[in-house]
Amino acid sequence: MNEVFSRDILVAKRCHILSRLFLGLLVIGLMWTGGQGLMAQDDLTVPGLTDNLPVEVGPPPGTVVSDDGTVSKADTSLFGLIAAGGWAMWILGLFSIAVIGLGIYCYLDLRAANFCPAALTKKLSDEMATANLKAVAVVVKDDPTTLARMMAAFAHEIEETGYSTDDNQLIRDLMMEAGIKHNRKRARVINYFSVLAQAAPMMGLLGTVSGMIKAFGTLGNKGMGDPSLLAANISEALVTTATGLMIALPAIFLYFFFRDRLEELITRCEDFGVEMLNQLRRAAYASASGPSEDSIPAPDLP
Repeated sequence: MNEVFSRDILVAKRCHILSRLFLGLLVIGLMWTGGQGLMAQDDLTVPGLTDNLPVEVGPPPGTVVSDDGTVSKADTSLFGLIAAGGWAMWILGLFSIAVIGLGIYCYLDLRAANFCPAALTKKLSDEMATANLKAVAVVVKDDPTTLARMMAAFAHEIEETGYSTDDNQLIRDLMMEAGIKHNRKRARVINYFSVLAQAAPMMGLLGTVSGMIKAFGTLGNKGMGDPSLLAANISEALVTTATGLMIALPAIFLYFFFRDRLEELITRCEDFGVEMLNQLRRAAYASASGPSEDSIPAPDLP
């Protein structure tokens, strides 16, 4: 299975992404802390010097100020948070739909019935008990399951070259290769979870950077006297990062879950194929007459 999944490379990529994410959040935290410190400095008063200065009264708590100066109540509902995230939330929404859709698809596809159905295993066991390879080839000819493709390679190799116990390892390798080749598309679909798990936090950070750029633009245009003017920009900066992480976490979980599920089902098919190979070997010895199994080689089957 090493040809299908490169675990070490994927783990290294995830560690790199998480380190960049941590660094980005650290920078955002430092910028926010610095802004709070500057705002606190603006609130300093000097007795006897600032007593007669006019005091600016900001909007009430729980409200936001739009670009045209209108004061409105802050929307803390789910849709309000999505709207506060800005343009990046639309892309993150597509990512979330993709994760849900892929999860449903993989859940329905990665079932034992699509790999080694019970009816097929019973037919193959009955035919292999008498070493009837022609019947095996007919049974698996139009069957799209993984086990059928592996047994088709099994039967084709013996039909072309005959059977000898010395060929057991070669036949096993051919069956495993057929199983891996048949499931490459499934492996690629599962890898999309890894792509989404890495892309979602990056898109969230891009939305965060966009929100911080707008926040600094607001500071440059209207000053730092009223922190509520930054509320919309800060919301965009933080909501997108949180949303990206909320998408990435289930995507990572589903990636490992379905990857292990695929490996388990392929291994189950491989184990059954090996059992059929052993059954063929026993049938070959049973059809031979004379000395015991340990003293003569198995006869070649046509």
